[in-house]
Amino acid sequence: MTKTKDHNVSFAWLGILGIVTFVISWICAIAMDPSWTFAENTLSEFGISDTDAQYFFNYGCCLISGALIVLFGFGNVIGAKNSGYQAGGILIMVAGALLALVGIVTMDVGNGNLHDYVAGTMALFLLLSIIALAAANWVADRKMLSGISIVIVFVLVAMMLNYTVAEVEAYGVILIAIWILMESVRMIMTSGKD
Repeated sequence: MTKTKDHNVSFAWLGILGIVTFVISWICAIAMDPSWTFAENTLSEFGISDTDAQYFFNYGCCLISGALIVLFGFGNVIGAKNSGYQAGGILIMVAGALLALVGIVTMDVGNGNLHDYVAGTMALFLLLSIIALAAANWVADRKMLSGISIVIVFVLVAMMLNYTVAEVEAYGVILIAIWILMESVRMIMTSGKD
């Protein structure tokens, strides 16, 4: 596939659409299941809800958003000459695929260990992708973007060490959404320059 500015911008918009889809689906799931409490219940509990929240979470937050994040990562791979952006894109693609899998391998599959493994592996790949793109932004002389990514990494690690899983998920998803939006804007603004 020949890389053009329009292709790069299109993939960036898919990243933005992935985040918008996730947030809208999350809001709808909260509306459908009033028993769910922010930072007290894990997001994955929506996946096994007795209400329609399970559909918003499994299909909207996971399958659709995951597929869009895979495409966003692919745009990073094909749309940059910088190997850091390409490595970050591959890591994002894996994380997006694992996000989609979270909607299939719900907490009630088996004894829940497989779900925990998939969700934990997704979080690891997201963290690694933030680090890879922070390095790529540093090399590309985008120090502000790199600095914000590094701060996000430190905040996420600090939360993992001090917060419950439900708190890390709730606040971590917000930080990662901000990061993906930031990287999508970077792709749009710098299309054809990397």
